[in-house]
Amino acid sequence: MSDQPEDFSSSQISAARRRRRRYGFIPASKGDRALFLNQLAERLVANADFYLFSFLCGVVLAVAVLLDSPAIYVLAALLAPFMAPVVGLGFASVVGSLRFFVQSLGSLIIGALLVFGTGALGGWISRLFPDLQLSQAHFHVAFSVPDFILLTIGILLAIFITVKAPKNRSLVASVALAYEIYLPIGLAGFGLTSGFIGLFPQGLELAGIWLAWVIFAGTLFLAFFKVRPSTLFGYLLTAALLGTALYVLLSNSAFGAAIKHQLAATEGTPQVTQTNQMILASNSPELPTLTPTLTPQPAEVTTRDGTATPTNTIAPTNTPTQTITPQATPMFAKVYSSTSTGVWLRPSPSFTDTGVLVSVGTLVEVLEASPTISENIQWVHVRVMDNGDNYLKEGWIAQSLLETATPSALW
Repeated sequence: MSDQPEDFSSSQISAARRRRRRYGFIPASKGDRALFLNQLAERLVANADFYLFSFLCGVVLAVAVLLDSPAIYVLAALLAPFMAPVVGLGFASVVGSLRFFVQSLGSLIIGALLVFGTGALGGWISRLFPDLQLSQAHFHVAFSVPDFILLTIGILLAIFITVKAPKNRSLVASVALAYEIYLPIGLAGFGLTSGFIGLFPQGLELAGIWLAWVIFAGTLFLAFFKVRPSTLFGYLLTAALLGTALYVLLSNSAFGAAIKHQLAATEGTPQVTQTNQMILASNSPELPTLTPTLTPQPAEVTTRDGTATPTNTIAPTNTPTQTITPQATPMFAKVYSSTSTGVWLRPSPSFTDTGVLVSVGTLVEVLEASPTISENIQWVHVRVMDNGDNYLKEGWIAQSLLETATPSALW
């Protein structure tokens, strides 16, 4: 009989534990709740390793920008520390702990300053390379849907594993967070000192948007698992943080642009769509068809005097231009001799070179209008032609053995 109350008591404890697991991860009692928060704080508060690896991540990121290498960008994210302060922001906002939130935010700011400073140092070094062009940097300072999905998966996975098993750390989720938050911050520092337009302050703005989304998504995710503040102050703090995060998202990101576009479309403003179709009357003459051609677009690069400037751009023209180069009128002569059937085509203006024999009556082209005087004889530089108008050989013939077919002022 003495064992039955103990079994009944243990069953009640187990049922209570099951209810706590069902309705939330955080214990309901104040003592257990404080103990749970202290354990999380110990895991999510940054230590010396966090700042050391943040600095190392910034150095590698600066090298990645200078070398314009996508692989080294990934290496910088892999070397980043576990983003405990980022996870802490998402958790502290829903729990309603102002101390926890400020502590996490301060640690993140210090780590971000280390990454920003090393990026600025890399930007100063880049001034030693005036011809440096960046083809990868602008991808990491602009909002994109794939980056948004990656950050969302990272923060949800990191919060879930941290709360479910506080002693474990999801390094995969942390890499995603570092890739989306640390890289824009480092590129902003690089752009500040290097002179590359489009990196600063765009990188800082994008990092702020991502942090706002981390807080917003983390709060909703934990609320789905019935993790709620335990005090009125916690609810007020959560509402304030959610409102601030939502305002940042709607006013500075692609979310805001999409919503503004939808609101403008609902105002009933008529829109005129221009088409490339030509409407012809039934009796109208046939018009020529204009066939559009595709112009290849070069890869975008970030330069010091512009953002994402295409290089090697060739401006197409609609009308082809034909250039006519005037040609000089050729001068011809005919081989003539009253004493023989052929004359010598000599390789130089001299009687000492015999050359080849050219038949009388052969048409030759005069290459130089002005004769050359050698050995008291006027020589003409000519090119001999056959019946097929194919040039055979060049040489010199005495002017007295040529009859001019084309008049020349020098003859």
